[in-house]
Amino acid sequence: MILACMTALSYASGGNISQEDKVPYLGTSNYLLLNIGGGMHTHLFDAEGGDSKQGWDMLGSLFEIKYQHTPKHWGIGLGLQMCYYRSEATFNHNYEGTFTHDDNNLSYRLNTRFVDWKEGQEVWAIEIPLSLQYTSKIGKKWDFLMGAGLTVSIPIIKHFNTHDGYFITSGWFESTNVEYEDLTNHGFHTDESSQSGKIDGMAVSLGTHAEVGFNRMMGKKSAFYMGLYVHYSLTNSVDSQESNLYDGYNYIGAFDSKQVEEVHPFKTGVKLGLRFDLKDKEREKEAKEIVERRKEERERQKEIAAAAEQMRIDHIRQQQQERSLRKEEKDRLLQQQTEKAEAIRKAALKEKNEAIYALKKIADEAIYAYPNSIPTFPEEIERSFDVIYTYLAKNSNASILVTGHTDNTIKEDKSIVIGQKRAESFKKALIRKGIPEDKIECASKGNTQPVASNNTKGGRELNNRTELSLKLEDE
Repeated sequence: MILACMTALSYASGGNISQEDKVPYLGTSNYLLLNIGGGMHTHLFDAEGGDSKQGWDMLGSLFEIKYQHTPKHWGIGLGLQMCYYRSEATFNHNYEGTFTHDDNNLSYRLNTRFVDWKEGQEVWAIEIPLSLQYTSKIGKKWDFLMGAGLTVSIPIIKHFNTHDGYFITSGWFESTNVEYEDLTNHGFHTDESSQSGKIDGMAVSLGTHAEVGFNRMMGKKSAFYMGLYVHYSLTNSVDSQESNLYDGYNYIGAFDSKQVEEVHPFKTGVKLGLRFDLKDKEREKEAKEIVERRKEERERQKEIAAAAEQMRIDHIRQQQQERSLRKEEKDRLLQQQTEKAEAIRKAALKEKNEAIYALKKIADEAIYAYPNSIPTFPEEIERSFDVIYTYLAKNSNASILVTGHTDNTIKEDKSIVIGQKRAESFKKALIRKGIPEDKIECASKGNTQPVASNNTKGGRELNNRTELSLKLEDE
């Protein structure tokens, strides 16, 4: 009663839902990834009159937010990255160009010589990778991932700066056939100052990328990601230019000059991040269907259990009835057997008693012509012999013991002999009446067992007797 009340209160107060009624989480096919990465982020290019520098000292970084749809193993991914690239070039070269001097409108040939002139380029780009994804579980908490696809790279912050080295400018005037140097006021000088500025000629480029990594599950709906990535721009990311690095007035920068005709952004490195599961209506619908199926299955199991319980109760009741009937039948048979055995016992006892009575009657009615003669019997006791014969035929373990007795007028040692003779003579009479010889045994007690006083004639007559008794082997 108390348990029932507690259960009712639990339901009334919105108690805990059983595990079976909770909607299971079946995962999702939609993911949100937040990643950071770093490694070699550089520009691949050839510089006319100089050497470009690429390598692991050109470190860059990326920040990424990515959506991934993977129903099973294969899927797609769409990301948005902010990437930082670095590169460098060293120039040792002479450049010539024809200009008109502002002061006198004279034509001159400008000669610019760069000596160990180092320029670095830094670019921030927004990149949109679209990839084909493959995912496979390699353990209870580990997933293997790889992907490849195309990337659109849009440079948004791009500038250059110089450091180290110098360049020398000089002008040769054909009209005077004189080359002028170190005329700073006229633009001919040695310049060691650092130059910086915006790169104007970079354009959107299209590249390819590949990635391989692993997810380590941190819970049902989140995972830690680590992987390797590589990206290469398939298209040129700079516009074609006709200007030299120095146009006579300003330093232009390598990517905006004809010294660099093609630039291909390239990056490779390590990526770390977090993956979060997004809502998946199809999986949620499937999970709810599982709960409904569980409920239906529970109801079905309850019905089956109730039917089984009823069958069990019916079976127990039937068994009880059968046991009761069997017991009644057993008791009835036992009663019959008991009654039959009792009847047989009574019949056997009756036959035995009748046989004992018949033997006594035969012994009592025996008539001797003289003490040791074969006795004779009156006709009225002939039936007693039939009773004895029938009993002996039915009971193979039964036999007749004939015992002879005397009175004390005969000495003891002689009385035994006389008693034996009396028994033997009675045996012969019984045999003559049809009693089997092997069923008769003789014995003598002499004068040792008187039944009356030997002091009187009547007593001595009683003591001179022959007794018949029934002998059973199992008694």
